[in-house]
Amino acid sequence: MAPSIRRFNWRRDKETVLQFQYETYERNFPSFRVDEAFLRDYEQQLRMAARQPAERLWVLEDGSEVCGFVWAALITTMIDRCLGYIKNVYVSPQWRGQGYGQKLLSIAEQWCRDAGAEKAALDASVNNEEAMAFYQRAGYQVTRLRMEKPIVDIPGR
Repeated sequence: MAPSIRRFNWRRDKETVLQFQYETYERNFPSFRVDEAFLRDYEQQLRMAARQPAERLWVLEDGSEVCGFVWAALITTMIDRCLGYIKNVYVSPQWRGQGYGQKLLSIAEQWCRDAGAEKAALDASVNNEEAMAFYQRAGYQVTRLRMEKPIVDIPGR
């Protein structure tokens, strides 16, 4: 049976979505390790997002197992009065390459469009070439480049 997409349910889905963050963050930021403090903070952000009308989450579900999700928000920037911002997209490895990531993105983009956004944006790590290629195939283009420089020595690095 093919997975289906439904709205995120806080009680039913939060633990699985939290578990997805290990791969999401540790793959995109190789020196970062997900820890309990990070998961507590992420859980709080999920809880707030589930209650906010300007944010929406959906999960990809195979039977009773959540195997992906997307998180979208409507934000205002200095140059966009209403921007659809894709905060996070994840599809479990066994379901990748079958169009489910695109389906999740499409649902989020449609919600943003229906809410008045004229464009959607997201951030992607240059460390994750697979994700970068996926977003480019989905029509996303690089419009900005974030550059970083360490300004303090961190012991142990």
